[in-house]
Amino acid sequence: MAVPERWHLYVVDLGRRVGTRPGKHRPCLAIQPPGPAARVRSTVIVPLTTRLAAGSAFPLRVRIPDGTCGLRTSDIMIDQILAWDNSRFGTDLGQLPEGLQLAVQDALIEFFDLAA
Repeated sequence: MAVPERWHLYVVDLGRRVGTRPGKHRPCLAIQPPGPAARVRSTVIVPLTTRLAAGSAFPLRVRIPDGTCGLRTSDIMIDQILAWDNSRFGTDLGQLPEGLQLAVQDALIEFFDLAA
């Protein structure tokens, strides 16, 4: 497989669940920027879940509306960032819409306390 593209959703084989780490084949968002990091054989991702957080769980979760890239309503689990081997990536479900990309960027900035 080619290097996964940033802001695309993929079905990724996460293996079995361990502790709080999600498992099984599940949609994940590639967040790794292109460039030098593209030369490694893994990609930084955030997994999605259909177990929706009650109320606003920002910045730990970003809600994906029903029908986005063919998915049911889901939450992107910002607190579950992983670097995963590119060989475990399956179907490319499409690019996350720009407005949701910005919401994920905002959540990452807040989660990692990177605001200026």
